Amino acid sequence: MNPGAVAIVPVRVGSQRLPGKALLSESGRPLFLHTCEPAQAAALIDRVVVATDDDEVESAARAAGIEVARTSPDCRTGSERCAEAARALNCRAVLDIQGDWPDVTPADLDALAEQLLAGKAECNTLAAPLTDEARIADPNVVKVVRGRHGKALYFSRAAIPHRQNHGNNPDPADATAAPPMLRHIGVYGFTRDVLLRIPELPSSGLAETESLEQLRFLENDIQMHVLDAQGDPWGIENRADYDAWLARRTHR
Repeated sequence: MNPGAVAIVPVRVGSQRLPGKALLSESGRPLFLHTCEPAQAAALIDRVVVATDDDEVESAARAAGIEVARTSPDCRTGSERCAEAARALNCRAVLDIQGDWPDVTPADLDALAEQLLAGKAECNTLAAPLTDEARIADPNVVKVVRGRHGKALYFSRAAIPHRQNHGNNPDPADATAAPPMLRHIGVYGFTRDVLLRIPELPSSGLAETESLEQLRFLENDIQMHVLDAQGDPWGIENRADYDAWLARRTHR
């Protein structure tokens, strides 16, 4: 059987903004298990693995019938944790689905996997339009600038691109109008070979300055295709985000 795509959900418990976030269970089950659900439903994902160094996370995952890869507590980022887990996996592509993004849709995961499996990208991610001024100013909402050929130019917690000459609603007929602002969605796709390179990549300090691991990919010439998300997922950074997610679930 030709190996395909694997989804890895890296989970750590030591969140600074929301302690114990991954294991919050007011929905009826731990948060990270909700992130596993769309991966399990995606047509092009053959296998879902939780990568963690935490006993409680491992126990909850196994009780839910989800495969677990134990990883080192020394992993600095989610992608490094995924790379460690991927060394033992037979696959061509890996989706790194951050454990605090439970609303990512199966269709969007399939779009990432399809591009990777077709050999059209070595790394990819998702983005959605961002128009709300409060969200634009929020450093917890990561922004991305995309080039003409659909590849990421830069990610930042600041509002990028800076709109010196245009408002947030430019005339689409104006060729000089500023492009729409985009927010980044916390899912990465990699070919397996590229993912295994990630832990050894040097850094100029950009990733650490912005606290955004994907900047290390860009500065080492890993081209990241940025696909338009069809869903409208939001990451959970703090208690207000978690409460908003619980409310959305109640009204579905």
